[in-house]
Amino acid sequence: MTAIDKFWELMLGVLSLNSEAFNLIQTLPQGEKAALYTVILAGFSQALGQSIVLSINKVKPLRFILSLVIATSLFTFGYIFWATTTWLIGQILFSKSIPYLAMPAAGVAIATTLGLAYAPLAFSFFVALPYLGVPISILLSIWSLLAFVIGLKVILGISISSAFWCGILGWIINEILERSIGRPVAAIGSWLANTFPAAKLVTNLKDLEKFLGIN
Repeated sequence: MTAIDKFWELMLGVLSLNSEAFNLIQTLPQGEKAALYTVILAGFSQALGQSIVLSINKVKPLRFILSLVIATSLFTFGYIFWATTTWLIGQILFSKSIPYLAMPAAGVAIATTLGLAYAPLAFSFFVALPYLGVPISILLSIWSLLAFVIGLKVILGISISSAFWCGILGWIINEILERSIGRPVAAIGSWLANTFPAAKLVTNLKDLEKFLGIN
């Protein structure tokens, strides 16, 4: 039995914030692959929501594909940044009590845990809903963060409060990096997306509601 065979069971476990799912992803064969599939599914869901916006804007096929590729790439970079910063924070805070954190295997375990914790983001396509998009986005982000905290508690053997600070500090640093180092990348992506064709996309949810005539 592999993690791929239990993929949907693991997904449901994360959605219910069951810590056993994170135990299984670390012990079953092909756990890293199952975590990667979860990230891909979450990225696809986000791209699906983006495609709804693109369809409303009636963009041409080339720009449609380009916009989805850019969105998927930024999503992937965000995952890598968050996993890396959490590993670094873990080394700073717990390296003395948990020597395992200094090993590359710990980075893989954290990345696998975070990947599985992306399960709630499989519902990201709902973000395209007018009025409800922003609240749903916040709910899914918090849900995913809580799942990640539970996963960190399991794999690192630390208290829930320590896992929370490890996860939240990693997330904060990730947000800072995205808004500094990642900003030029996002700016280039935005420029590319608005170059094919020249007309600007309506992506802001409130602007989108006006565009659709929803009052």
